Amino acid sequence: MNESTSTAAVIGGSVTGLAVATGLNNIEDFTQVTVYERQEYDEKRVDCGEAINDTTLIPLEKTPKNGFVNDIDGFQLHVYESTDRRLEADPLATSDLRCDPGYICERDTVERRWADRLASSSVEFRTGRSVSPAEYAEIVETYDYVIDASGQPSLTLKSKGKTEEYTGDMIALNATVEGDFSVYVNRPRIFFEGYVGYAWSFPKSEHHANVGIGWAGEQRPDDYFNALKSAAERNGFPIPEREQVNIATIPKGPSLDPGTVYFPEGNVFLVGDAAGIANRYQGEGICQGIRSADLLTGLIAGGNESAYPQELYKLMKSEYRLAHLMRGAWVEHEDPELLAAVTEALDGLTIDEITRQPAVVIRHILNRPMTAAKLISDTGMIRRLYDSYTDSWEYAVARGS
Repeated sequence: MNESTSTAAVIGGSVTGLAVATGLNNIEDFTQVTVYERQEYDEKRVDCGEAINDTTLIPLEKTPKNGFVNDIDGFQLHVYESTDRRLEADPLATSDLRCDPGYICERDTVERRWADRLASSSVEFRTGRSVSPAEYAEIVETYDYVIDASGQPSLTLKSKGKTEEYTGDMIALNATVEGDFSVYVNRPRIFFEGYVGYAWSFPKSEHHANVGIGWAGEQRPDDYFNALKSAAERNGFPIPEREQVNIATIPKGPSLDPGTVYFPEGNVFLVGDAAGIANRYQGEGICQGIRSADLLTGLIAGGNESAYPQELYKLMKSEYRLAHLMRGAWVEHEDPELLAAVTEALDGLTIDEITRQPAVVIRHILNRPMTAAKLISDTGMIRRLYDSYTDSWEYAVARGS
């Protein structure tokens, strides 16, 4: 490695890879940053929901031209007993969550505009084809740093025969549809319906929306598309055409132990989905991926990149802990009434609080003693509490302080 200058390859050019390229391009010592992306930015790229809860992480002006099409107030949760109900059925509970920096986006546009900005500031893009195993090996040999943002399973772990490390246990279908969303355009809806997962309708405007459904755990439909169709009928959003529907597998997080997010022998780092970063409770991965990218590039700028595995765990620990506990309200109890009570206890909180601040969530639930008592009256929930606060629920490694 040249002591005064460095080069970097970023494999994968979605939001996480673009965040890595942005951070590295801002480091004076880097003379070359190259992004390898298998698709073209003017093609349809997105195969997930298009809500971005913290758009302050993206260095673009928040305008429709840049893909930020609906500045939302927050989200409204609807909890139902089951999927066996009429459209007119009232929910067991609703809850409004705040999300001041949130937008529903045209993510294709966000990524294209972000890539254009980077290309105009000397970042090189090689797009339109996948990196082969031979090319991957050559990239590792050629560049001083290689950051893998290729998703799951990552190109790096494929090359090492470690794809079994992944635990992608969320399946999600989504599509963009036309309809009348004026009633809740400023507060998109999420529908909990008695299974481990949820459906959603995220308006981009009064007239079109990203809609979908996702599942986690063992309960899965025999026909995913028909399950999405039924969810649309129950929850009052348009049924997508089959050819419009995207399907994705989401890592449950934390899927990988620290030893598999950094490989010193090639100076290879994994970020975002490639590192198993996703919220295990609700599947969100966009902001998590960007935060992992920002963490890594900050450590590289300070010459402390070897600390990345442990610092990544510290960054995500509160989120992992809270997701493990919140998921327990579904898995351990299978009680829609209890989930409804927990949902009502969260009313008024921010998305950041319910995903990253366990103390805030626990305090709000404790303000409802009967709900709190019922929630922890199960041995499975007690085990989850113990596991969460001893950091022992996913893998057994020494993490230090």
